[in-house]
Amino acid sequence: MYIIVIGGGRIGEYLVSMLVEEGHNIALIEKNEERARHMAENYDILVIKGDGSEADYLEDAGIAKADVLVACTGNDQVNFVACQLAKNTYNVAKVIARTTNPSNKVLYESLGVDVVISTTEVAAKAMYAGIKGFTSVLTFSGDVEMLHVRVDKNSPIINRKLSEIHMPWGSIIATILRNGQIIVPRGDESIMEGDELAIVAKKAVEKKVKEIVLG
Repeated sequence: MYIIVIGGGRIGEYLVSMLVEEGHNIALIEKNEERARHMAENYDILVIKGDGSEADYLEDAGIAKADVLVACTGNDQVNFVACQLAKNTYNVAKVIARTTNPSNKVLYESLGVDVVISTTEVAAKAMYAGIKGFTSVLTFSGDVEMLHVRVDKNSPIINRKLSEIHMPWGSIIATILRNGQIIVPRGDESIMEGDELAIVAKKAVEKKVKEIVLG
């Protein structure tokens, strides 16, 4: 895919590194000269030094052929305008936005932005999840999350086969990480102490999932 990333800070660079590794074609727009130079020197991508909320720089980055645009600067105004241009002027198929203010999510959604990620909300949820025994929480859509939990010695599901664990409707154990190996679980797979589970679940059944897994 041809992907435009706006913002070459820590989040932008980490995203670019993953996308490059997967073989995508990347154009990065970064306003800061030092960051732009760093990205150009370290990644085989097109780097445009400029403001990602301005149409000229978007066109220089090839927005007319972009499959995806990701606005991940730390400036909500820049991200908002860039997403507005991408959706309403250039008809980019998929637009993803970062916002530092959870209350701004509704504004992005009103533009038709496909995915809106509040870094504040994600961080707070991850910390809350850690308190509750889950290592992280990632929201996919309005009512679906991926929960990560490490199975400890007190978990009621230790040594039980997946076929014996009655997960609530709207939830599934998607993967098991065991000793550095990812296991795609089958019904005869047993849960062991130390396993790290990735569970996809609707928010409505999250409490029940925690009761089953953590006790």
